This record gives sequence, C-alpha cells and structure tokens, in this order.
Amino acid sequence: MAKKRRDDELDSLSRVFAQLDEAPPGLHDVESPAPNLAAGLPPALIELYAHCDGVRLYVDAVEILPVSRVELTGERWKFAESEGAAIFIDQRGRIWRDDESLDDAVCEGTRLDRWLAGIVDSTGLFYDPDGEFAEDAFDEEGEINPDLRERALRAQLKRDPTAPGPRWRLGLALIDQELLDKARDQLEQTVAGDPTFAWAWLDLARISERLGELTNAVDECRMAAETAEGARHPQAGYFYSQLARLAVRNSDEVVRVHAASKAAQLDPTLKTAQLAGARECMASEDRLSAAGLLELLRAVWPRDLEVLDLARKLDEAIN
Repeated sequence: MAKKRRDDELDSLSRVFAQLDEAPPGLHDVESPAPNLAAGLPPALIELYAHCDGVRLYVDAVEILPVSRVELTGERWKFAESEGAAIFIDQRGRIWRDDESLDDAVCEGTRLDRWLAGIVDSTGLFYDPDGEFAEDAFDEEGEINPDLRERALRAQLKRDPTAPGPRWRLGLALIDQELLDKARDQLEQTVAGDPTFAWAWLDLARISERLGELTNAVDECRMAAETAEGARHPQAGYFYSQLARLAVRNSDEVVRVHAASKAAQLDPTLKTAQLAGARECMASEDRLSAAGLLELLRAVWPRDLEVLDLARKLDEAIN
C-alpha cells in the first residue's frame, strides 16, 4: 500500500520515469536531467527534460533525443526517434510520427506523458527482461506476430484512448486479419475523434469497396478528399484521384468529372508521378501495382494518350 500511495503522489510523467527506474539494469538508459534548455520549447518538453537529457528505451528501440539535438521543423519540434521514424511534438503538446508509407505525419498521442507511457507499455511486449526479443514477437516468416501487434496497439490506446494514430493502425491490423467489421469499428472511432484524418476516411472507403458497398465507399472517399483539401494537405489531389476511381466503379460520371478536375487542379504533378510509378512497376513485372496506378490514371485522364498507351502495353503484357 505504501508503494501505491507514493505512486499516487507523482504526476503522470514522473510515474513513467519511476517505471523505467524499476526495470532490469541495461533495459533502459536514462540520462541525467538537462542543465540548459533552448528557449521556446513547448511546456511538455520542458517538463520532459527536467527528468532527463535523453532516454534509450528497450536498448535502442525508441530514443528520446538529448535536448541539444531537438530541432524545430516548421511548427513542430523533433525530439525522438522510433524504429528510424522521426517523432515530433507541436505547441499544443500533440505527438506526431513520420509515416514513410504515406509520406505524411500521423498524430500518435494527445499528450506527451500519455504517449510515453503507451510506448513503454506497448514496446515492452516485444522484449524480455534481458532486452532480447520475446519468443512470440515474430512468426515463422520473420514478420511481427499479428496478435502481438494488436495487443501492443491496444496497450497504447489504453494509455491514450483518443490518439488517432494507434487506433487507425489497429484498424489496419484488423484489416490484415480480414476482420473487416472490427476494423471498420476502429476506423469509425478514429474519424469520430479526428474528422480531419483523411487517411482513416480513405481506409474506411477501401473497406466499403471490398464489401461491395460502393455508394458508401464514394461517400467516405469524398470525406477524405474534402478533408484533405480543406487542410491544404499536399496529397489532396491523390485523394481526389481515388474518389474519381471509385466513382467510375459506382458508374457516377458526375462525381468522376468533378473529382478528376480537382485532382488535376490540386496536384499538377500527379499524372507524371503516377505514370512514372506505373512504368517502374511494369519494368519490375509488378503488374498488379501497375494496374492499380493505371486505374487511377484512367479515372482522372480517361482520354490522355500517354495513359491509354501505357494501359495498352499493360494489357498486352498480361495477355
């Protein structure tokens, strides 16, 4: 009981560092508090560096950078790295992670203390007390165990239930397991909490498309595109190209024409980039990916000669 009373007297961030102190030696490396702080840091970072001047969690799975390496990028401060991905904090204290697969940043936490507590809990599931990977961390093919990935994401959400990034990734993990109804529930919770999360809207549209619910898919993709446009998202044109593609599948020419116009207007480089991607896929004989890119291209530029010529070449290669 005495231990519990002492914990109750600590703030959230102090409890995380108390948890790190109790871990087996060598599992975490916590540096002494920073003596000097740069001017203008968000309050949450000032509190963090009052506890340490950098941390390496689970040997080196996650690193909180020393204050001397904190960088202001745009309106966010890079202060950590996880599995090679940069972690940022904004002035409101929200945590963001670069997602290489999207070429975009995703909101990983609503507060630094909640994010850090969730990272400690979720990452810990992959390691044993000696800092080695747990026996059930990977399957026979070397991929992360799907059940463990799901448990790790749920551990993050237990600490920060309204964080959109972990809930979105939980939805994707459930899609990978073909649990589409459960995945849809998680993604619907994601957009309910953060209606501006365009990628979650797009993944909802993909679920509806797989289930043959094309009208729902168009509506959800329209939300993704309009949300991205409203936020001046650099990939807003791509979202509209997906809307055009779904409109073709739903035989809705009015929506297709509008979406195609928006796609070309918002991203003048989209056609060139998609054509280059399709050619690269064909050169590597990845015909499925090439077909997907050409479906987008034909939805936006149905009469373009370059698009039609490449589509003809792909048909010849397949047949």
